[in-house]
Order: sequence, then C-alpha cells, then structure tokens
Amino acid sequence: MKFSIRQIHEKFPEPQFSELQRGVFSGIQLESAAWAAACAAESAATQGTLQITSASHSPMVRFAAYVGKVLVGWSYGWFERGNCFYMANSGVKPEYQRRGIYSALLKAAISHAKQSGAHVVRSQHSVLNNPVIICKLQRGFHIVGLSTSAQMGVLVELQLHLSEPRYEFFKSRVIALAAPP
Repeated sequence: MKFSIRQIHEKFPEPQFSELQRGVFSGIQLESAAWAAACAAESAATQGTLQITSASHSPMVRFAAYVGKVLVGWSYGWFERGNCFYMANSGVKPEYQRRGIYSALLKAAISHAKQSGAHVVRSQHSVLNNPVIICKLQRGFHIVGLSTSAQMGVLVELQLHLSEPRYEFFKSRVIALAAPP
C-alpha cells in the first residue's frame, strides 16, 4: 500500500478529521453522555471568564498521512519551553494501522523537531494504547512518568532525547536510579 506523509499548514478538514479522531480513539477515550454533560456544564459555568488565547503555546505543527486523497492518519504538536516538541495527538484509521503509517508520521515529527532545534520530544498516551507506546519505546523513547486524565484515564509520558550529551545526562540521573541492583 502506498501512502504519503505531508506537513500541512492549514487545519485538518472538518468534519472528517473529528470523525477520524473519534474512530481511532473510540476504545480509549471516554465518550459518553455523562462526559458530554460534564463538559457542557463546565463550559456554561466558565463562559466569559476563562481566557485562553492562541498564544498559550507555539503554532501547531501538523503532519497528515494520505492514501491517494484520503486522510488516513495525522500527528500534530507544538514547541514548548525548553526546546521541547510536544506531540499532542496522533492516530491512524483502524483499517490502515500496522502498515508503517504511524512510524512514518513519528519519523516526520522527530525530524521536524530536530531540524527546528528541539532537545527533546515528549508525548502522553493512554496506558491502553500499547501499539503506540511500544512503537515509541522501540524508537528510543523512555517512560518518564504517569498522570491521570478524567477523559483518558491513566496516561504514560514518554520522552526522546535528541542529543547524545543530554541523553547521557538523562541516563546518569534517571535510568541508573531505576535499574535493579
């Protein structure tokens, strides 16, 4: 199967992108009437008081995977303080999984991060998302922490250090402490 990965500078097409996300995360993300009601109540309670601007993080970097003209996968993220690239959200349509598309998206994101001067790439994933966690661990990412999310449950944070000196420092400070005696 032939596919292409492209960095895109516009938003993903809607409603196709939202439908694609719901399909990919249906087994992981809590989508229920109770969740929707809680979000609606929060939105109503904070309307006019919450000030979130697009300046809360750097511009979004988007990568799209296409088979022909059909969007079958995506990855997006942004740069954070400390020359860190945060991979915020990625996925591949279920019928196109395990064909190298996610690996190609990951490679594109890491390459972009390196070329842009990032020192580290980080991401968070549901602990139920084993295929992505395994893929990233195989490519040199390390588990650096756990957190929780009302919508996603337990999340694992992964990091990839992009420079050898920083990785060596990380190993001496963190991996050595976690290794069994």
